[in-house]
Amino acid sequence: MNKKCPSCKLVNFPTAENCARCQSHLVEVNNLPTNNSFLRSKIFKRAAVCLLVVVFSVLGFYFSLIFSAKRLSYEEGKTVERAIDVLEAKGFTSEVRMLRYFTVYRANDHWLNASVVKENAYAATNYPLEIMTIYPDFFNRSTDDLERAAILLHEAQHLKGADEKEAYEFVWKNRKKLGWTKENYPNSEVWQTVRTQTKEVVPNLFVCETNLYNDCTE
Repeated sequence: MNKKCPSCKLVNFPTAENCARCQSHLVEVNNLPTNNSFLRSKIFKRAAVCLLVVVFSVLGFYFSLIFSAKRLSYEEGKTVERAIDVLEAKGFTSEVRMLRYFTVYRANDHWLNASVVKENAYAATNYPLEIMTIYPDFFNRSTDDLERAAILLHEAQHLKGADEKEAYEFVWKNRKKLGWTKENYPNSEVWQTVRTQTKEVVPNLFVCETNLYNDCTE
């Protein structure tokens, strides 16, 4: 309980009979803010402001990546959709969901990717922003939609947070489920390149000397 002067509105000590400012008779009032509640209110407001600043900063960063790169052309977008359809038909449900509903596709590097030196690639993914850049080799060097599906299967692992080792290992172990094998693609540049890169990144899959290419998954 606090005593608030009805005349000048000054809040007095609880034991006061008359207002210290104007000497008017005091009345008791409830729910006047105390120092603790005032302090909590200030902390809450500052926390809310900081949170808003962080949210708007992240959104600004995200949209700067989106708008600093070109969208896929209509034909390129349709090609990506067909490759996703292949993955769906082969039973890669979680990857299809990620690729179809949560990924933004771009046709060239945004400012962040452009600032990093990298080797030639078919695609690149920014996790956890779920932005995927599709490079010309994805369309020009792959044999068909199934092979492009294999590339997307690799990138989908990155969309889920996997590193290079995990992505290469997953695709290589699941290539038969996808139908992407040396029997079906004996002269494929993409198949040979991915096999070589997988051997470099996941050497423990290639230690079976009795198998072709020492590949333990054969």
